Amino acid sequence: EARSQQTASFAVVVAIDFGTTSSGYAFSFSSDPEAIHMMRKWEGGDPGVANQKTPTSLLLTPEGVFHSFGYTARDYYHDLDPEEARDWLYFEKFKMKIHSTSDLTMKTELEAVNGKKMQALEVFAHALRFFKQHAVQELKDQCPSLPERDAIRWVITVPAIWKQPAKQFMREAAY
Repeated sequence: EARSQQTASFAVVVAIDFGTTSSGYAFSFSSDPEAIHMMRKWEGGDPGVANQKTPTSLLLTPEGVFHSFGYTARDYYHDLDPEEARDWLYFEKFKMKIHSTSDLTMKTELEAVNGKKMQALEVFAHALRFFKQHAVQELKDQCPSLPERDAIRWVITVPAIWKQPAKQFMREAAY
């Protein structure tokens, strides 16, 4: 039975798996949807090991500016002088706070390792922006002719057990 070919309005689908412990992404071109390309080159991972995911860890400068995500964030933060580290905002395994917060709003705050608080929406937005930039660069490297705008359909996983406010929160962070 022949399947009708639908022309997609996008050239590639990028799916971000934002995990509790680790996160990653994969992509597939609409011209060959069965060929799924998983990102395995995470900076800072164990040498010689292809890691499918990177730790869900985010590091912001003392001013609250994005510094790094994943292995890079974890290693940089742990290599800081303890005195200096007190000023940096390091978040790890922060995803479940969204599910476990019973009164989740767009103003909900997360606590960094040093006790400083920041709006959860901003923390998630930093992490998702990292994945967007990482994926776009990877796609440009593999397919330089890929148009910049409207070529990518973005998919972000959320746990099925999440209630609607948590799903909406993730959607807002992505926007």
